[in-house]
Amino acid sequence: MSSIQYKYFAYSLYLNLIWFFRRNFGIKAYGIGWVASKLGSEFGFIFRGVPFRFVPYACRSYCLLPGGIANEPETHMFFGKVLLNRSNVLFIDVGASIGEFAIPMAHDSRIIKVIAFEPHPLSNKALQESAKQTPIGKLEIIQKGVGASIGVAKFTLSNNAPTAAGLHQNDVEGGSTEILISTLDSILQDITNQPAILMIDIEGGELEALRGAVEFIKSAQPLIIFEYNKVTEKYFKLDQAAICLGEDYRLYRLRHAHYSANHRSEIGCLDNDFSNTWNVVALPVSGPWKNLAVQENLFSTQFRKMQS
Repeated sequence: MSSIQYKYFAYSLYLNLIWFFRRNFGIKAYGIGWVASKLGSEFGFIFRGVPFRFVPYACRSYCLLPGGIANEPETHMFFGKVLLNRSNVLFIDVGASIGEFAIPMAHDSRIIKVIAFEPHPLSNKALQESAKQTPIGKLEIIQKGVGASIGVAKFTLSNNAPTAAGLHQNDVEGGSTEILISTLDSILQDITNQPAILMIDIEGGELEALRGAVEFIKSAQPLIIFEYNKVTEKYFKLDQAAICLGEDYRLYRLRHAHYSANHRSEIGCLDNDFSNTWNVVALPVSGPWKNLAVQENLFSTQFRKMQS
C-alpha cells in the first residue's frame, strides 16, 4: 500500500468512525477540516457510486464525502424518491461547492444536464477536477454568483470553512474577491416545459437568487429546494420566500438527519413544521412536478395523518 493509499484508508476510517458516533449517539466531532488539511495529497474516492477527486486546496469543503458518507443524507434520499420513474430532468445547482450533488447528478441517466454555479475560486477548481470523469457535455460549470440582478459583487472567502463563504458574510480569514453576479432568468430563459430541479445553497442569498429567477420559475415551474436554517434566516424570512414564489408553490420542511438512534425515522420526508429546518422544499401546484403533492412517500406519516 502506497503512502497516499494509506492516508486515504486511515482518513476514510476516521470519517466513518465519526459518522458512527454521530448517528448512533448524537456525538458531534469537530476538526474534520483540520484533519483533512493535514493530508496534503490528491486522491480519488467514490461517493454514491461515482468517482470524485480530492484536492488539497479545497480540503475543508469535502467534509464526510471521502468516507462515502453524505453531508446531507436527507436531501439525497428526497431526490431519490422524486426522480423515481423520471427522465430528461434538468438539475440546476446554485452553490455547488465541490459537487456533492452536481457530480452524482451528472452521472445519473435520468438527468439530461446539470448546470452548476460556484463562484468560490478553489471550490470551482475542485469541482472542475471531479467533473473530468463525468459524461461529456452533461455538466456545465459557471463561475458566477447568482442574485437578483446582473453585476459585480464582493465575495467573502473563508479559509477555515469554504462552504460558508458568500456574498453576505462578514470579513473572515481568507479575505474577499470580486465576482460576477448573474440571474437565473438571464441564463435559463429558454427552458419552459422541461422538468427541472432548482437547488439553492448560498449562505443567505437564497431569496435574492429566487428574485432573479421569477420568469424562469413562472414558465418552467421547477421543483425548488433551498437552504433555510439559523444561518440563512439572518438574511431573509421564510414568509418572504413564500411571497416571492406566490400561489403557485407550497412550502414544506425537509426532515433532516438528527444523528441520533431515537430520531432517525422518516428522514428525507416532508412536513409543515418549520421550527427546526435545514432545507425547505417548494412544490409547484402545476407543471411537470404537480403530482408530487399527492406522492405519499414524500410526506411524513404524521403530516399525512394531519391532512386526512
